[in-house]
Amino acid sequence: MKKIINIGIAALSVSLAGCRSAGKEMAVGALRIEKTVVANGAVIAGGNPISTSPIVYVYKTKADYLHQVPVLMDEGRTRILAYPAPSDLKTGDVLCLPTPLEDGYLLDNRGIGLNVAFLAYTYEEYSKFTETPSMKELMANIVERYPLLEIHECGRRADYKDIVSELNEKISKGFLQK
Repeated sequence: MKKIINIGIAALSVSLAGCRSAGKEMAVGALRIEKTVVANGAVIAGGNPISTSPIVYVYKTKADYLHQVPVLMDEGRTRILAYPAPSDLKTGDVLCLPTPLEDGYLLDNRGIGLNVAFLAYTYEEYSKFTETPSMKELMANIVERYPLLEIHECGRRADYKDIVSELNEKISKGFLQK
């Protein structure tokens, strides 16, 4: 009985923490990236949805890059380490654009990270390419190497039942403040 109560208290504490900082921070220039706690403290052994579900990133950018294709670069922003194939930018016929949230935040649906940069190509035009541009073309089309004002890791997608409304609620309550 005591074990069940302790598990319940732990799960409640973690779920109330939401997207607040867990104290682990990474810095890039003047930007501080806060690594945040999981919104749901449930831990199930073996390839469960919580351990295999994508990480949720909520972020703000210096300018409007909503339609620009993201790539991941090395820390020095001299090389592209990861980039999408044109077919990666759609699920069925729907583009995987970031989802706008409250207060100018965006919910990542593509797989950005700390070292994201944005290309001049829009999702729509890039998704129509028959082949992926060369590395030289990708590098030449970077429009912003340091686009982030803020980025928050907010657990995993499996932690949410209605991700947009739950994240908007956290934003309105101030859980994503710098």
